[in-house]
Parts: sequence; C-alpha cells; structure tokens
Amino acid sequence: MKVICFDVGGVLVKISQSWQEAFDQANLECTISRAEPLLLPACQPMNEYQSGQIEYAEYLTKLGDFLNVSSVDAERLHQSILQFEYPGIPQLVADLKAAGYQTAILSNTNAPHWDDLLNPAKFPTVATVDAPHASHLLGLGKPDPAIYAAFNAATETEPADVVFFDDSQTNVDAANKFGWIAHRIDPWGDPAAQMRQFLTEKNLI
Repeated sequence: MKVICFDVGGVLVKISQSWQEAFDQANLECTISRAEPLLLPACQPMNEYQSGQIEYAEYLTKLGDFLNVSSVDAERLHQSILQFEYPGIPQLVADLKAAGYQTAILSNTNAPHWDDLLNPAKFPTVATVDAPHASHLLGLGKPDPAIYAAFNAATETEPADVVFFDDSQTNVDAANKFGWIAHRIDPWGDPAAQMRQFLTEKNLI
C-alpha cells in the first residue's frame, strides 16, 4: 500500500517563506533588505537547529545575530513562521484516509514548531496524520538521502511505496532519485488542488 507523505510548510500549512515575511507577521521592523527575499533555508542557525545540532537557546542567540535582532525578537520571529492550514487540506487528507492510504509527514522542522503542528487546537488536520516524522527527531534533514531511508525504515515501507509532496525542488529531486514518487508543490498556488490533480493523474484517487 502506498503512503502519501507530505512536507508541512508550503504544502499543508501556509508559512512565512522569507525572513522579511516573518518580520511582517511578528509586527517587527525589518532589519534586512527587502530587495531580495531571504528564504528560511538560507539561515544556517535554523538548519543547525532543525537537524538537532544545537539547542533552542543557542539557536535564538545565533538567529538574533544572523538577523541583527535581540534573542527575544528572534523568538518572536521564529514563532511567526507558522500561519494556518491551507484551504482544502482537511478534505484532501480525509479523502486519502477514506481511500485507505496511510498519511505521513516528513518535515525539516524543530521542537517548538513540531509541538504546535501536532496540537489539534492549532493545526487540526496536521495533528491527524498517521505517521509524522521530523528532521530534529531523526537527526537528519532533507535533501540528505539518509532521511528518506530513515523514513522508510520507520514506516516499514519501500521507496516505491511513497508518494511525496514538498515545496522544495531540491528535496523533490533527491526523493525521486531515492526512488520515491515525488512532486513539487507551489506554495503560492493552491497546494490542495495541486496534490489532488497529481494523485488523479497517477490514478491514485
């Protein structure tokens, strides 16, 4: 049986894609140029934290240095990344479960965001996913092939069993190379509709 696996940010949940957007969400004066978006993965402290290399306090200090803000404001910015579940996601996940699929998550994320994402009062659909897996718990991050192997081991699946949606082309390319059926989602489009169309084209729903 195939497993339908989702990234979270940009796929199931609307997030601040750039640090400039996080400043806006946090109602803080932006300390970095708005000429070019500074995307979240460009922040090395966040990458270190999400793969379990550093603790939260050290991350906030490094993030503050990276963005030229205090540790307090760095935490406000971090907490302003997650926004809301995209429209159509609750029905899509419900339909997949009704069709007998196991649903899963493989996300580059961190402990505070993970606690929020699995809180049904905040993200009710994400909290119902059958097999949630996260980078900080696995000690690995996408696009490292080892994280895809770790997911297969944890879910007792083979690579060909996994249909995967991610908003990063790099992560999608790595997953496809590993043997998954992966497809990139445009986070500025309609993620639920994009996934439904892909699944229909593959005769999976």
